[in-house]
Amino acid sequence: MKKNFIFNKKKFVLFLILLNYNFICRANITIPPLDLYLDPHALGMGGAFVGLANDENSIFSNPAGIGFFEKRENSKSILKFASFPNITAAANSYSAGLLDYYFNSNTKYPTKELENSIENANPTDIVYSRASLFPTVVISHFQFGFLADTLVTGYTTKYAAPKTSAFSTQSNPITYDRIFSLVSRTQAGPCFGVGIPLPSSNVSFGVGARYLERASIISTIEGNQNGFVKESSDDTSNKINRTQGVAIDIGILIPFRSVLNFKIGASALDIGNTTFQPSDNNSTKEIEVMNLKTGMSINPSIGKDVGFLMSVEAERINDQRVNDRDKLRVGSELSFGSFNNSDAFISLRAGYSMRTVSAGLTLSTLFARLEFATFGEAVQTNDGVVADRRYAFRLTVDLNK
Repeated sequence: MKKNFIFNKKKFVLFLILLNYNFICRANITIPPLDLYLDPHALGMGGAFVGLANDENSIFSNPAGIGFFEKRENSKSILKFASFPNITAAANSYSAGLLDYYFNSNTKYPTKELENSIENANPTDIVYSRASLFPTVVISHFQFGFLADTLVTGYTTKYAAPKTSAFSTQSNPITYDRIFSLVSRTQAGPCFGVGIPLPSSNVSFGVGARYLERASIISTIEGNQNGFVKESSDDTSNKINRTQGVAIDIGILIPFRSVLNFKIGASALDIGNTTFQPSDNNSTKEIEVMNLKTGMSINPSIGKDVGFLMSVEAERINDQRVNDRDKLRVGSELSFGSFNNSDAFISLRAGYSMRTVSAGLTLSTLFARLEFATFGEAVQTNDGVVADRRYAFRLTVDLNK
């Protein structure tokens, strides 16, 4: 069994997870549609957030919402929000079930996930683990933060008959009967944004920018019932795709004065497609396809201490890689203790996206927020689309409460 197929090139320690990334470089790479950041608030509402954009995570969905935190907008304080560590971790049921391998053995996590998946060769055993760290501060309508994010995901495909390995020779014949399709990405860098209220109107316009250094893998690893083929995993381990680049986002938020507190929002993330340039001679360009979003939300006034909102969104409108029915997001939220979630002590959420339902919960204390979300994602495997159930948890310590 191979325990070191991911070579230790670059490390980020997030929530006790150590990941190493590699890549076989042959041409410019178009990254699969992946969310930039894990946000349990939006995830619990099915991801329908562009027309709401009412907390510190607006910078990743619609920068026009930066600094517009409902009641906090009316506060005389210039400091709207400050949080550290603002840490999020997510996994699916399969990945979470293997955590004991990391804590109770010498085997690295998530290496054991990938090995176990290819040994079992069950295509429904989708591996998914992710963690994000985003300490951030919002001063008036300006935001600065530092994002560190790491992801590993993939699935196994088993063939009816063995195949000859690309690493097979006459003196060393090698066959395999399954492959692990692996997508991994780690990224880190500063994020900036500003929400600009337009004069003589309630409309706000936002601009966000981020500089990220990334390391990626999009590849397949040959295997059999004993684990990975050594030559295949070694080949992956010795190559890594390192890139760096600057991405620009823009957004607009238009509120309407009515009893429904109706808002319309739209954003363009990674304007014009973001190209991440190679950081060394062994790497190649990576391209993030622009993500066009539009949506609306309502937040009718039910009472002083009870709030309700509903949000609808269409995302990746221009991305032909995403099925049309997977572009729709719908979400709702019920808050107690305030008419909006920024001041409520508990908020309950439900939504629909990616052909599955989602749900979420926020508990606010004197100085911190705990957020939970369960959501689904439609994963295209070789055997068809599998609706994968995932779970996310975030701890946010509000330093300005």
